[in-house]
Amino acid sequence: MRIAIFGSDARAQALGRLLADAKNEVNFGDSAGGELLIFAGPRDQMDELLSQAGGISPETIVIDAMEGSLMDAHSDPIMLARKLDSRRVVRISIPLPQLGACVLYCGDDADAMTKVEEVFRGAGCVTTDRGHLSNSAAIEAPPNPSAEPSFETLKSANAVGATTS
Repeated sequence: MRIAIFGSDARAQALGRLLADAKNEVNFGDSAGGELLIFAGPRDQMDELLSQAGGISPETIVIDAMEGSLMDAHSDPIMLARKLDSRRVVRISIPLPQLGACVLYCGDDADAMTKVEEVFRGAGCVTTDRGHLSNSAAIEAPPNPSAEPSFETLKSANAVGATTS
């Protein structure tokens, strides 16, 4: 599958590696020919990421894998679907993109959800369908009390665990 990822932080890069290792054709920042677009940057940069993506076909599956609070109604997955005028938006929660990761997902288009499930299962993840896109808030990781993004916190915790084992 041809996948375009928008976002350049460590978590977006890890997501790209996970999907490329599963033999998907992954590129960063170029939506041309992409069958699947993944927005994986900070949620407060959603509009910037959308402008980077340019025109998005209504047939394209869009994954909202952005990090950050869903408390702002202007940047939640439902608003993303409205901005794109598409039902093919799927929200995923994958705080630590790696082999064996648990991926929770929700969306309103059955075909899009099936393709997202296939891509992540093919990458060695465990997937769980959490229903409609309106369930997005229910699959979010708990708020992080530090200012550090959850990916960095989890990555640090894994590194500490690996050295103490």
